[in-house]
Amino acid sequence: MYLHVLAAIMMGIYLMIPFLVARVQAPPNGSAQFGFLNVLFAMNRAGQLALVISFLTGGYMVSKAHYTVLWMVLAVVLFLAIGALTGILGSKMRKALDDPQGGKIGEYIGSIRTLSAITGILFFLTVTLMKYPNVF
Repeated sequence: MYLHVLAAIMMGIYLMIPFLVARVQAPPNGSAQFGFLNVLFAMNRAGQLALVISFLTGGYMVSKAHYTVLWMVLAVVLFLAIGALTGILGSKMRKALDDPQGGKIGEYIGSIRTLSAITGILFFLTVTLMKYPNVF
């Protein structure tokens, strides 16, 4: 349970990333944007690691308790959707970081912003689902 909660706290960055991505274009030069996006890329990697830890520890806890099939299916689908979207998000960030001068950031920032917003919404839904498992 302790590892699961720590991983969930660490995944909280997915609630912050949409707001931080909105600030990527605020720095006036490309190298500052590059540095800021590089930090967001590292945060995404940490969130992906936390997602795996949370998925594994949650799977163990589900095996020891009684939840409805609907709740389990929703939980797995949400986790897989977050995993897929964060993978695509990381790919877009990596492509935007190909140029150390920040020249490619403008090319990918729209999709990065959209993916981060959807991921934040899915994480919010996941936390809500975990907090109220008896509703389903």
